[in-house]
Amino acid sequence: MKIITEEALNQAAECLQHGGLVAFPTETVYGLGANALDPIAVAKIFEAKERPTFDPLIVHIASLSQLDDLYAKPINPLVYELARHFWPGPLTIVHQKSDLVPGLVTSGLDSVAVRMPSHPVALKLLRMAGVPVAAPSANKFGQLSPTSYKHVEKQAMPIDFLIAGDDVAGAVGIESTVVSVDNDVCSILRPGVITAADLQKAIPGLIVNVPGENVKLTSPGLLNSHYSPLKPLYFVTSDQTELPVNSGIIVHSATAKVLNANKVIRTSDNCNLLEIAANLFASLHQMEDDDKVEQIFIERLEEKGIGIAIMDRLKKATYQYKADR
Repeated sequence: MKIITEEALNQAAECLQHGGLVAFPTETVYGLGANALDPIAVAKIFEAKERPTFDPLIVHIASLSQLDDLYAKPINPLVYELARHFWPGPLTIVHQKSDLVPGLVTSGLDSVAVRMPSHPVALKLLRMAGVPVAAPSANKFGQLSPTSYKHVEKQAMPIDFLIAGDDVAGAVGIESTVVSVDNDVCSILRPGVITAADLQKAIPGLIVNVPGENVKLTSPGLLNSHYSPLKPLYFVTSDQTELPVNSGIIVHSATAKVLNANKVIRTSDNCNLLEIAANLFASLHQMEDDDKVEQIFIERLEEKGIGIAIMDRLKKATYQYKADR
């Protein structure tokens, strides 16, 4: 078993302090981090990921006091109310940025996306580094998000330090919910496991706007084609009776039809949405790495609750293959 040591975390923290790139686990996916207040360090993220600079980054913090350096004053009280209920955790909050935040982090926008991860390794690293860390997912742009250090290794990106350990993949499995705040209104920019219903339950009377069709790129993960495996990915159609030769299929229950698939992966035995989210990217990585699979098929989910977030990722993953043929 590969264990994350105190020495490894010390080295990773020093790397961040000196402008290096560090890949580290969070409760969502593995992140590729750099000091968010150092524009040269942030530029290395875009170079390593081959990521367009018009796609903004999320900044990770370990303490609410760090918001003073990141958000413009006055900070909307709703930020602290959301943080009280959902931080640490998979919720990212977009707010007007301070002048200390480099424009490269926000893709020139006047707002910045911030979250406090709940993964113990991520939190400890952030505390030890003492700097806010800009960190998109640790994969080449547009490809599958990594939920294991092995997924990061296979990307072969120029990273200065990889925090590698077994059993540290995120329990959530998909990227955080992203919201923006404007007065007393909370708008969901990117769906995640924290849903509109969760927000309204935590803060009674909160007005929540759900994602629209033409959301401006104020948040990561909003491009049409994203999260894609290197092999073609298609949705299984309701009338499909046969798959092409050498196909793999990902299903979400023990009773699902697997047709004539060469390889079958179940994300859940009973269509449990939390299990599906946690296993989604790992399942796609397994299919991508299997030489016997030439194309991948996956079941759709009903777009309710967490199903909205899962289908958001899958639609982006299938976009370039015109899955809705």
